[in-house]
Amino acid sequence: MAFMLHLTIGDIWNTINNTEKRYGAAVIGVLCVVLSAANAANQYYAVDPFAGKLLGGTLIWLCTAAALITDTWRLNPSEEGLVPLYPVVGEAETSFMWFGNNDAEDE
Repeated sequence: MAFMLHLTIGDIWNTINNTEKRYGAAVIGVLCVVLSAANAANQYYAVDPFAGKLLGGTLIWLCTAAALITDTWRLNPSEEGLVPLYPVVGEAETSFMWFGNNDAEDE
């Protein structure tokens, strides 16, 4: 369950960062991804230490990703300044192919 939670948090963060480009919320999101990976590695380590160590190795990359995401947020302020670290209503819009109107169908 801990690994499924980690994958879910990572998928939500991916949408916030790459699709919606909400860089402020992505900073908090990537920290949640790091914490969920650490929790999953700890849970795996309790059952099989080798599995926990393997999963814990991904924390190296996730810490690097967290630094990159934080710097992306810091180096790309909007006209009003840095985007807040919490989700706000803004220009970003999430749409799904399988829900609602699809512009590709209209063409």
